[in-house]
Amino acid sequence: MNLGSYRLRHFKWVAVLAVLAMVATACGGDDAADEAPATQATQAAATEATQAATTTTEAMMEESGEEMTEEGDSEEMTEEAVEATLATEGTTTTVAPGLVRPQVLDDIPFVFSNIAQTASLDPAVAWSSDGMLFVRSAYDTLLEYPPGSQPAVAQPALASEWSTEDGLTYTFTLRDDVNFHDGNPFDSTDVVKSLERIQAIGQGPATPLRNVVGYEATGPYEVQITLGQPDTFFTGLLPKVPIVSAEAIEANATADDPWAEAWFAENEAGSGPYVLDTLAADMITLNGFTDYWRPFEPGTPTRVTLRTDPDASTAVLLMCQGEVDSIGGIGPDLVDQAVACDGVKALIQPRFGLGTVVFNQLADGPISDVRVRKAIALAVDYDGWISYLNGRAEPTTGPLPPNAEIGPVPDVIRQDLDQARALMAEAGYPDGGPDNILFTISYAGLQFLSYEAFFGTLITENLKEIGIGVDVQLVGWPELVQLTKSPETTTDLAYLILNMTSTDPSTVLKSAYVTEAWADQGGYNWAYYSNEMVDELTAGVSGITDDEERGLVLRQIQDQIIADQVAIWMPQPIIYQPVLEKWELLFEPLDFVVQTRFFHARNTEMGG
Repeated sequence: MNLGSYRLRHFKWVAVLAVLAMVATACGGDDAADEAPATQATQAAATEATQAATTTTEAMMEESGEEMTEEGDSEEMTEEAVEATLATEGTTTTVAPGLVRPQVLDDIPFVFSNIAQTASLDPAVAWSSDGMLFVRSAYDTLLEYPPGSQPAVAQPALASEWSTEDGLTYTFTLRDDVNFHDGNPFDSTDVVKSLERIQAIGQGPATPLRNVVGYEATGPYEVQITLGQPDTFFTGLLPKVPIVSAEAIEANATADDPWAEAWFAENEAGSGPYVLDTLAADMITLNGFTDYWRPFEPGTPTRVTLRTDPDASTAVLLMCQGEVDSIGGIGPDLVDQAVACDGVKALIQPRFGLGTVVFNQLADGPISDVRVRKAIALAVDYDGWISYLNGRAEPTTGPLPPNAEIGPVPDVIRQDLDQARALMAEAGYPDGGPDNILFTISYAGLQFLSYEAFFGTLITENLKEIGIGVDVQLVGWPELVQLTKSPETTTDLAYLILNMTSTDPSTVLKSAYVTEAWADQGGYNWAYYSNEMVDELTAGVSGITDDEERGLVLRQIQDQIIADQVAIWMPQPIIYQPVLEKWELLFEPLDFVVQTRFFHARNTEMGG
């Protein structure tokens, strides 16, 4: 069994203001003798990186005056140890011996509030934090990360084991005891049809499959997936590839809609722990799947409500009243308000993402000049931003998270008003200042996310110093997505949070900086940036097995994106979010903004 382990720096998870017991997880590891050339990173390296992370995270929390409770370190795992671990009580990767299905479930509700609701339930279309909350609940994947990605190693899910001899063709052995919500049994046909569907629809969820050139059912419970080139991180991408019922595709397809997109937009056909119950304009409810192949352990939520509160302060009020259990992605000021309430604690975990305020590269006017874009970026008060975040962020260096394994890190980005003024003059805009506004640019951020609103205030004040006015437009998430779907309608600047969604740091590049990820094609390249060298190097970087060589290529890509000043890269705060004290859970750092998988949460008042 080839689990493929990967390493990240600063990968130490902590809980704050309460002792957060680890949700039961199963570690994974490799038998070194069986490792494929494309997956040579070691679990020992991951442990070393975790230890190094502790110092940084602890120092950050000491600066902000907060206490931490540390979680256990990752350990090197042999294949035998993995198998033993997976057999223990609380495992998330195997059915408990003697599991009786259908399961009899207690009524344990969990209410999660988010500022927006997904526009589509379709796992081949939904590619944002609101969509992933649903997809991760209703659908399973071939592989998965343990809760909180600790360790950051893909482990079995629908696939019980896998191997590769050449780093190009992977053979997956599938579970034979899984049923879909529509009653159909899971087999290799479902995997092949799911991959085919995702690639055919070609939206954001196709990003992890860009290097996949073939797939074949080689038996009822065996699938082969073929890559165009070796990919060191391939198995780490599969936790983001949902599997759907092939029968549901066939039953709901039409001549005009061969992949049943209309049906999947409002329905589901997964095998995950939760079944869609109701879908309303501002609320989705799901119930526990009684025929699930894994046991609902004591305290596991059996009824999940995804409610929409566009004004996050409403969610905080409801949390303080005990009516909301967890909230998605709110600013630190609102978190502080929430944790001041009785029965609410804050969870802190590292984040592998950045605030990326993209420049519309196809815009007419002053920002079409890279010198103006650089002047704007140099005028931003980055220290003031970190102060606003109460020190819960580190300085940024470019388009990739500096706390990930990215090789040589570019220089820290700092404010330099003198250089900004010089660039403005060079571009033909001299003598600008608070009393001489030379032109105005537009900025769009989310209306009820306080830090995106604050950024609008910050740059309004900062850019006055170089003679630039700012038209701040704060809108809801659906409106922001619609605004950025065309270079003709998007603003000059737009705030986007970009996270690593696997252990592969190039997932950020593939989601937001390559040409095929333009927003009008379902990706997160809101900048409408296109550079042939960036496209070419990004396509191949994850196939480089040598860490040092891969790091140098990542640095080359970053340098080009920085030279083109595609965005203003803002420090993004570590995960610092409120949850009711009765819950033990972990957020998912290698995913979209502030994700949690409800099946791994435990209510301590209900036996968890």
